[in-house]
Amino acid sequence: MTQGLGRIRGANGLDESAPTPLISLRGLRTAVTTRGESFDVVQDLSLDIYPNEILCLVGESGCGKSITALSIMGLLPTPPVRVRTGEILFKGEDLLKFKKRRMREIRSDSISMIFQDPLTSLDPVFTVGNLISEVIRAHREIDSRGAREMAGEVLTKVGLPDPIKRLDSYPHQLSGGMRQRVMIALALVLDPDILIADEPTTALDVTVQAQILDQLIHEQRERHMSMLLITHDLAVVAAVADRVAVMYAGEIVEQAPVDELFEDPRHPYTQGLLRALPQVSITRHRLEPIPGLVPPPQLMPPGCRFAPRCPHAIDRCWTEHPDLTGEDDGRIFRCFNPQPFTS
Repeated sequence: MTQGLGRIRGANGLDESAPTPLISLRGLRTAVTTRGESFDVVQDLSLDIYPNEILCLVGESGCGKSITALSIMGLLPTPPVRVRTGEILFKGEDLLKFKKRRMREIRSDSISMIFQDPLTSLDPVFTVGNLISEVIRAHREIDSRGAREMAGEVLTKVGLPDPIKRLDSYPHQLSGGMRQRVMIALALVLDPDILIADEPTTALDVTVQAQILDQLIHEQRERHMSMLLITHDLAVVAAVADRVAVMYAGEIVEQAPVDELFEDPRHPYTQGLLRALPQVSITRHRLEPIPGLVPPPQLMPPGCRFAPRCPHAIDRCWTEHPDLTGEDDGRIFRCFNPQPFTS
């Protein structure tokens, strides 16, 4: 894991001794338009990802994690989804101001992404070799033979069994774990600066999940690249993250170095996620699920978005929206009435 990030203060400002972010989201608002009305699904989101670190973005389904990733990649289905305001700074340049051609150059070469379901993400009419070669030749001046050799090398690197033979296989001829290794190869073949992995093990069985995660972490460390890992699995977060950003209803509610977050979470939503873990709840007769559901974008409460589900909500929580509050240990959180964590 990356060292020396303990003084990072996050979205409300950085310690002068902190490293320079590789990518920064500043006041990002992403909206979806349906039936003539527009609703923010990502609200005023600010986030930094530093060189050679793994930042995990966690939260329930529907909280805006994947939309955030697609906003960074410039892959939003527009319409109906679009970035309304904000900045996405990559090495100091705002990706939102790039033209489509420039963004195509950035994707795969500098910023790459692994999607949730490799079967629907891989074009079924192309062989594995053609899929990877096409990415290589779009960004490098190389002939088809050289691209095929590079494809074979990266498939070998990511641990695909019989990689040279698999160059001529179609996606449907591979198992789920093999397809995900192909997705990893596609994402890494051009040696990007940052990898976004959106629930990369969701569709896989438990044994294969562990293998894929081990492969991703190995590649991250060996290549010294940054990674934004999107997941709802806090056990994975505890094992691999340098820092954690917890997202709820389209906004960051807590962010901290991984050890601090698990030892002393401040936001009641983070506390609820931890109490719902089987590992944490093993001494109790049953788990403690968080009551209620994430509110839809068109029905957000006027105050704290978590107030309807929060056991510690006070009058202020129902009428005022809390800002992010920073602390010297690198933690920020959004809560008027933080409580000590008891598992």
